[in-house]
Amino acid sequence: MTRHRPPEQWLVLSDRAPDDSDGAPSQAPAPSPEIVESGMFVVELALPLEEPAVLLDFHSQEGWPRTFTLFHDPSAGFVLIHRQGQSVARHMLPGTLVHQAGTGRLSLRFNAPGRVWDMQFEYLDGARAGKDCLLSHGQNPLPIRPDDLHGLSRQPARSARHGAVLWFGLTSGGTLPARAPWIGQRTPLETGRGMVLAGHLKQGDLVATADGGLMPLRRSTRLDLPACGSFAPVILRAPYFGTSTDLLVASDQRVGLSGPEVEYLFGEDEVLVEAGALVDGRSALAEKRRAVASVLILEFDHPALVIADGCPLLVARADQTPPHRMLQGYEVLTLMALMGRAGHRRSA
Repeated sequence: MTRHRPPEQWLVLSDRAPDDSDGAPSQAPAPSPEIVESGMFVVELALPLEEPAVLLDFHSQEGWPRTFTLFHDPSAGFVLIHRQGQSVARHMLPGTLVHQAGTGRLSLRFNAPGRVWDMQFEYLDGARAGKDCLLSHGQNPLPIRPDDLHGLSRQPARSARHGAVLWFGLTSGGTLPARAPWIGQRTPLETGRGMVLAGHLKQGDLVATADGGLMPLRRSTRLDLPACGSFAPVILRAPYFGTSTDLLVASDQRVGLSGPEVEYLFGEDEVLVEAGALVDGRSALAEKRRAVASVLILEFDHPALVIADGCPLLVARADQTPPHRMLQGYEVLTLMALMGRAGHRRSA
Protein backbone atom coordinates (compact mmCIF):
# COMPACT_ATOMS: atom_id res chain seq x y z
CA MET A 1 0.00 0.00 0.00
CA THR A 2 1.30 3.47 -0.87
CA ARG A 3 1.73 5.73 2.13
CA HIS A 4 0.61 9.31 1.70
CA ARG A 5 2.06 12.21 3.63
CA PRO A 6 -0.55 13.67 6.00
CA PRO A 7 -1.66 17.27 5.43
CA GLU A 8 0.74 19.89 6.70
CA GLN A 9 -0.02 21.31 10.12
CA TRP A 10 -0.27 24.98 11.00
CA LEU A 11 2.72 26.17 13.04
CA VAL A 12 0.56 28.91 14.55
CA LEU A 13 -3.21 29.09 14.59
CA SER A 14 -5.06 31.91 16.32
CA ASP A 15 -6.74 31.01 19.61
CA ARG A 16 -5.56 27.42 19.48
CA ALA A 17 -5.42 26.07 23.01
CA PRO A 18 -2.65 23.62 24.03
CA ASP A 19 -5.31 20.89 24.24
CA ASP A 20 -8.53 21.25 22.26
CA SER A 21 -9.44 17.61 21.86
CA ASP A 22 -13.24 17.96 21.86
CA GLY A 23 -13.61 15.11 24.35
CA ALA A 24 -11.26 12.72 22.56
CA PRO A 25 -7.87 11.56 23.88
CA SER A 26 -5.50 14.51 24.32
CA GLN A 27 -2.97 15.15 21.55
CA ALA A 28 -1.47 18.63 21.83
CA PRO A 29 0.01 20.26 18.72
CA ALA A 30 3.71 19.69 18.08
CA PRO A 31 5.93 22.50 19.45
CA SER A 32 6.60 25.31 16.98
CA PRO A 33 10.18 26.07 15.95
CA GLU A 34 11.81 29.03 17.67
CA ILE A 35 12.06 30.92 14.40
CA VAL A 36 10.67 30.45 10.86
CA GLU A 37 12.91 31.81 8.13
CA SER A 38 10.51 31.24 5.23
CA GLY A 39 6.80 30.56 5.07
CA MET A 40 3.44 32.28 4.92
CA PHE A 41 1.44 34.38 7.36
CA VAL A 42 -2.31 34.40 6.66
CA VAL A 43 -5.21 36.39 8.08
CA GLU A 44 -8.85 36.15 6.99
CA LEU A 45 -11.07 39.19 7.41
CA ALA A 46 -14.79 39.91 7.46
CA LEU A 47 -15.61 42.50 4.80
CA PRO A 48 -16.21 45.35 4.27
CA LEU A 49 -13.45 47.25 6.09
CA GLU A 50 -14.95 50.73 6.12
CA GLU A 51 -12.80 52.69 8.57
CA PRO A 52 -9.03 52.99 9.18
CA ALA A 53 -8.15 50.34 11.74
CA VAL A 54 -5.38 48.49 13.55
CA LEU A 55 -6.28 44.87 12.85
CA LEU A 56 -3.54 43.09 14.83
CA ASP A 57 -1.12 44.66 17.31
CA PHE A 58 1.65 42.80 19.18
CA HIS A 59 4.39 44.57 21.16
CA SER A 60 6.99 43.07 23.48
CA GLN A 61 10.09 44.35 25.26
CA GLU A 62 11.02 40.91 26.59
CA GLY A 63 14.57 40.14 25.49
CA TRP A 64 14.55 42.84 22.82
CA PRO A 65 11.89 45.12 21.30
CA ARG A 66 9.53 43.27 18.97
CA THR A 67 6.46 44.45 17.06
CA PHE A 68 4.01 42.76 14.70
CA THR A 69 1.25 45.21 13.78
CA LEU A 70 -1.18 45.12 10.85
CA PHE A 71 -2.99 48.30 9.73
CA HIS A 72 -5.63 48.91 7.09
CA ASP A 73 -6.74 52.22 5.61
CA PRO A 74 -9.59 52.12 3.05
CA SER A 75 -7.89 54.77 0.90
CA ALA A 76 -4.33 53.43 1.14
CA GLY A 77 -4.35 49.65 1.68
CA PHE A 78 -2.60 47.35 4.14
CA VAL A 79 0.62 47.96 6.07
CA LEU A 80 2.37 45.36 8.22
CA ILE A 81 5.12 46.60 10.55
CA HIS A 82 7.47 43.82 11.71
CA ARG A 83 10.24 44.77 14.13
CA GLN A 84 12.91 42.69 15.85
CA GLY A 85 15.38 44.75 17.85
CA GLN A 86 16.90 47.38 15.57
CA SER A 87 15.65 45.68 12.39
CA VAL A 88 12.32 46.80 10.95
CA ALA A 89 10.51 45.40 7.89
CA ARG A 90 7.62 47.37 6.43
CA HIS A 91 5.30 45.41 4.14
CA MET A 92 2.84 47.50 2.13
CA LEU A 93 -0.04 46.40 -0.08
CA PRO A 94 -1.53 49.51 -1.75
CA GLY A 95 -5.03 49.55 -3.19
CA THR A 96 -8.66 50.00 -2.25
CA LEU A 97 -11.03 47.15 -1.50
CA VAL A 98 -14.38 46.70 -3.16
CA HIS A 99 -17.22 47.57 -0.79
CA GLN A 100 -18.96 44.23 -0.39
CA ALA A 101 -19.91 41.88 2.41
CA GLY A 102 -17.99 38.63 2.53
CA THR A 103 -14.61 37.19 3.45
CA GLY A 104 -11.15 38.23 2.29
CA ARG A 105 -7.71 36.71 2.83
CA LEU A 106 -4.45 38.60 3.26
CA SER A 107 -1.28 36.52 2.79
CA LEU A 108 2.37 37.41 3.39
CA ARG A 109 4.88 35.01 1.85
CA PHE A 110 8.35 35.64 3.18
CA ASN A 111 11.80 34.19 2.49
CA ALA A 112 14.36 35.76 4.80
CA PRO A 113 17.42 33.86 3.44
CA GLY A 114 16.29 34.71 -0.12
CA ARG A 115 15.57 38.33 0.96
CA VAL A 116 12.19 38.52 -0.84
CA TRP A 117 8.53 38.75 0.14
CA ASP A 118 5.15 39.22 -1.49
CA MET A 119 1.78 40.21 -0.06
CA GLN A 120 -1.59 39.41 -1.60
CA PHE A 121 -5.23 40.12 -0.84
CA GLU A 122 -7.97 38.01 -2.42
CA TYR A 123 -11.77 37.83 -2.17
CA LEU A 124 -12.98 34.37 -1.11
CA ASP A 125 -16.69 34.62 -1.93
CA GLY A 126 -19.18 36.62 -3.96
CA ALA A 127 -18.85 37.79 -7.55
CA ARG A 128 -15.18 38.73 -7.09
CA ALA A 129 -13.98 35.42 -5.67
CA GLY A 130 -10.68 34.66 -7.36
CA LYS A 131 -10.67 38.03 -9.14
CA ASP A 132 -9.35 41.56 -8.57
CA CYS A 133 -6.53 40.43 -6.27
CA LEU A 134 -4.11 42.99 -4.87
CA LEU A 135 -0.41 42.05 -4.99
CA SER A 136 2.87 43.67 -3.95
CA HIS A 137 6.51 42.58 -3.68
CA GLY A 138 9.50 43.65 -1.64
CA GLN A 139 12.90 42.76 -0.24
CA ASN A 140 14.55 42.00 3.09
CA PRO A 141 11.77 40.45 5.18
CA LEU A 142 12.52 39.35 8.73
CA PRO A 143 12.08 35.76 9.88
CA ILE A 144 9.01 35.29 12.08
CA ARG A 145 9.05 34.10 15.67
CA PRO A 146 5.98 31.85 16.13
CA ASP A 147 5.80 32.81 19.80
CA ASP A 148 5.24 36.44 18.78
CA LEU A 149 2.24 35.35 16.71
CA HIS A 150 1.01 33.24 19.62
CA GLY A 151 1.24 36.49 21.57
CA LEU A 152 -1.51 37.90 19.37
CA SER A 153 -3.87 35.43 21.06
CA ARG A 154 -2.82 36.48 24.57
CA GLN A 155 -3.78 39.59 26.50
CA PRO A 156 -3.48 42.51 25.91
CA ALA A 157 -3.01 41.85 22.16
CA ARG A 158 -6.09 39.59 22.13
CA SER A 159 -8.32 42.41 23.40
CA ALA A 160 -6.80 44.82 20.86
CA ARG A 161 -7.60 42.51 17.92
CA HIS A 162 -10.07 44.12 15.53
CA GLY A 163 -13.49 42.48 15.23
CA ALA A 164 -13.00 41.99 11.47
CA VAL A 165 -10.21 39.46 12.10
CA LEU A 166 -11.69 35.98 11.71
CA TRP A 167 -8.48 33.99 12.20
CA PHE A 168 -4.78 34.06 11.42
CA GLY A 169 -2.05 31.48 11.08
CA LEU A 170 1.55 30.71 10.11
CA THR A 171 2.84 27.85 7.99
CA SER A 172 6.37 27.00 6.89
CA GLY A 173 5.21 26.34 3.34
CA GLY A 174 4.63 28.85 0.57
CA THR A 175 0.99 27.79 0.17
CA LEU A 176 -1.91 27.10 2.49
CA PRO A 177 -1.92 23.60 4.00
CA ALA A 178 -3.99 21.45 1.68
CA ARG A 179 -7.67 21.21 2.54
CA ALA A 180 -9.13 17.79 3.07
CA PRO A 181 -12.57 16.54 4.11
CA TRP A 182 -12.68 15.77 7.81
CA ILE A 183 -15.03 14.71 10.59
CA GLY A 184 -15.31 15.82 14.21
CA GLN A 185 -13.65 13.73 16.89
CA ARG A 186 -17.00 13.07 18.58
CA THR A 187 -18.57 11.64 15.40
CA PRO A 188 -20.11 8.25 16.32
CA LEU A 189 -19.05 5.56 13.82
CA GLU A 190 -20.30 2.00 13.52
CA THR A 191 -17.49 -0.53 13.98
CA GLY A 192 -17.00 -4.24 14.53
CA ARG A 193 -17.11 -3.58 18.29
CA GLY A 194 -20.15 -1.32 18.27
CA MET A 195 -20.54 2.46 18.10
CA VAL A 196 -17.24 4.26 18.73
CA LEU A 197 -16.42 7.98 18.73
CA ALA A 198 -14.08 8.74 15.85
CA GLY A 199 -11.46 10.24 18.17
CA HIS A 200 -11.14 6.86 19.96
CA LEU A 201 -10.51 4.79 16.83
CA LYS A 202 -7.18 3.00 16.54
CA GLN A 203 -5.23 1.75 13.54
CA GLY A 204 -6.62 -1.61 12.44
CA ASP A 205 -10.09 -1.09 13.91
CA LEU A 206 -12.82 -2.50 11.67
CA VAL A 207 -15.18 0.29 10.61
CA ALA A 208 -18.59 -0.36 9.04
CA THR A 209 -19.09 0.98 5.52
CA ALA A 210 -22.23 1.33 3.43
CA ASP A 211 -20.85 -0.51 0.43
CA GLY A 212 -17.94 -2.68 1.60
CA GLY A 213 -18.78 -4.29 4.92
CA LEU A 214 -16.15 -3.87 7.62
CA MET A 215 -12.87 -2.23 6.53
CA PRO A 216 -9.68 -1.87 8.61
CA LEU A 217 -8.68 1.69 9.43
CA ARG A 218 -5.19 2.36 8.08
CA ARG A 219 -4.59 5.75 9.61
CA SER A 220 -6.25 8.51 11.61
CA THR A 221 -4.65 11.96 11.46
CA ARG A 222 -5.59 14.70 13.89
CA LEU A 223 -5.46 18.31 12.69
CA ASP A 224 -6.25 21.62 14.31
CA LEU A 225 -7.85 23.87 11.69
CA PRO A 226 -9.50 27.28 11.57
CA ALA A 227 -13.24 26.92 12.15
CA CYS A 228 -14.42 30.22 10.72
CA GLY A 229 -14.07 32.29 7.57
CA SER A 230 -13.43 30.11 4.52
CA PHE A 231 -12.78 27.13 6.84
CA ALA A 232 -16.15 27.30 8.62
CA PRO A 233 -17.43 23.73 9.17
CA VAL A 234 -21.00 22.47 8.80
CA ILE A 235 -23.38 20.95 11.34
CA LEU A 236 -25.58 18.24 9.82
CA ARG A 237 -28.58 18.37 12.08
CA ALA A 238 -30.53 15.39 13.36
CA PRO A 239 -32.75 13.83 12.21
CA TYR A 240 -32.55 15.17 8.64
CA PHE A 241 -29.70 12.87 7.53
CA GLY A 242 -30.84 9.73 9.28
CA THR A 243 -28.95 10.54 12.48
CA SER A 244 -29.97 10.77 16.12
CA THR A 245 -27.33 13.41 16.89
CA ASP A 246 -25.83 16.43 15.10
CA LEU A 247 -22.63 15.82 13.14
CA LEU A 248 -19.76 18.30 12.70
CA VAL A 249 -17.99 17.95 9.34
CA ALA A 250 -15.84 19.95 6.94
CA SER A 251 -17.71 22.03 4.40
CA ASP A 252 -16.13 19.90 1.66
CA GLN A 253 -16.92 16.58 3.37
CA ARG A 254 -18.97 14.48 0.96
CA VAL A 255 -22.26 13.14 2.25
CA GLY A 256 -24.14 10.20 0.72
CA LEU A 257 -27.79 10.86 -0.14
CA SER A 258 -30.36 8.40 -1.45
CA GLY A 259 -34.10 8.00 -1.76
CA PRO A 260 -36.86 8.38 -4.35
CA GLU A 261 -35.93 12.01 -5.09
CA VAL A 262 -32.36 10.97 -5.96
CA GLU A 263 -33.58 8.15 -8.19
CA TYR A 264 -36.13 10.41 -9.89
CA LEU A 265 -33.72 13.23 -10.68
CA PHE A 266 -30.49 11.37 -11.43
CA GLY A 267 -31.34 7.72 -12.05
CA GLU A 268 -28.91 6.71 -9.30
CA ASP A 269 -29.38 4.75 -6.10
CA GLU A 270 -27.06 7.14 -4.27
CA VAL A 271 -25.18 10.39 -4.93
CA LEU A 272 -22.54 12.43 -3.09
CA VAL A 273 -22.95 16.05 -2.04
CA GLU A 274 -20.48 18.39 -0.34
CA ALA A 275 -21.77 19.36 3.10
CA GLY A 276 -21.34 23.07 2.36
CA ALA A 277 -23.86 22.79 -0.47
CA LEU A 278 -26.47 21.47 1.97
CA VAL A 279 -26.46 24.53 4.26
CA ASP A 280 -30.02 25.86 4.34
CA GLY A 281 -30.32 27.23 7.88
CA ARG A 282 -32.48 24.32 9.00
CA SER A 283 -31.17 20.83 8.23
CA ALA A 284 -27.55 21.94 7.80
CA LEU A 285 -25.95 24.97 9.48
CA ALA A 286 -22.68 26.83 9.00
CA GLU A 287 -20.89 26.48 12.36
CA LYS A 288 -19.59 29.86 13.55
CA ARG A 289 -19.33 29.39 17.31
CA ARG A 290 -15.73 28.24 17.53
CA ALA A 291 -12.33 29.59 16.45
CA VAL A 292 -10.51 26.26 16.08
CA ALA A 293 -11.73 22.76 15.27
CA SER A 294 -9.76 19.71 16.37
CA VAL A 295 -10.65 17.22 13.65
CA LEU A 296 -9.81 13.85 12.12
CA ILE A 297 -8.91 12.67 8.65
CA LEU A 298 -9.43 8.92 8.27
CA GLU A 299 -7.75 6.70 5.70
CA PHE A 300 -8.63 3.26 4.32
CA ASP A 301 -7.11 1.19 1.52
CA HIS A 302 -10.01 2.19 -0.75
CA PRO A 303 -12.65 4.94 -0.84
CA ALA A 304 -15.43 4.07 1.59
CA LEU A 305 -18.72 5.44 2.88
CA VAL A 306 -18.46 5.11 6.66
CA ILE A 307 -21.68 5.03 8.70
CA ALA A 308 -21.78 7.98 11.08
CA ASP A 309 -24.83 7.40 13.28
CA GLY A 310 -26.76 6.35 10.17
CA CYS A 311 -25.36 9.02 7.81
CA PRO A 312 -22.93 7.89 5.06
CA LEU A 313 -19.77 10.03 4.90
CA LEU A 314 -17.16 9.47 2.20
CA VAL A 315 -13.59 8.75 3.28
CA ALA A 316 -11.26 9.09 0.31
CA ARG A 317 -8.12 10.91 -0.76
CA ALA A 318 -8.24 13.62 -3.40
CA ASP A 319 -6.51 11.33 -5.93
CA GLN A 320 -9.08 8.52 -5.50
CA THR A 321 -12.19 8.15 -7.64
CA PRO A 322 -15.36 8.39 -5.50
CA PRO A 323 -17.67 5.34 -5.62
CA HIS A 324 -20.76 7.39 -6.56
CA ARG A 325 -21.65 10.38 -8.67
CA MET A 326 -20.70 13.77 -7.20
CA LEU A 327 -23.41 16.39 -7.72
CA GLN A 328 -22.69 19.87 -9.03
CA GLY A 329 -23.97 22.94 -7.20
CA TYR A 330 -26.97 23.52 -9.46
CA GLU A 331 -27.96 19.85 -9.15
CA VAL A 332 -27.86 20.08 -5.36
CA LEU A 333 -30.24 23.06 -5.43
CA THR A 334 -32.73 21.09 -7.52
CA LEU A 335 -32.48 18.07 -5.24
CA MET A 336 -32.89 20.12 -2.06
CA ALA A 337 -35.94 21.88 -3.48
CA LEU A 338 -37.58 18.54 -4.31
CA MET A 339 -36.72 17.05 -0.94
CA GLY A 340 -38.04 20.17 0.78
CA ARG A 341 -41.40 19.81 -0.95
CA ALA A 342 -41.48 16.18 0.16
CA GLY A 343 -40.98 17.39 3.73
CA HIS A 344 -37.99 15.20 4.54
CA ARG A 345 -34.43 14.34 3.60
CA ARG A 346 -33.12 10.85 3.15
CA SER A 347 -29.68 9.29 3.40
CA ALA A 348 -28.55 5.75 2.82
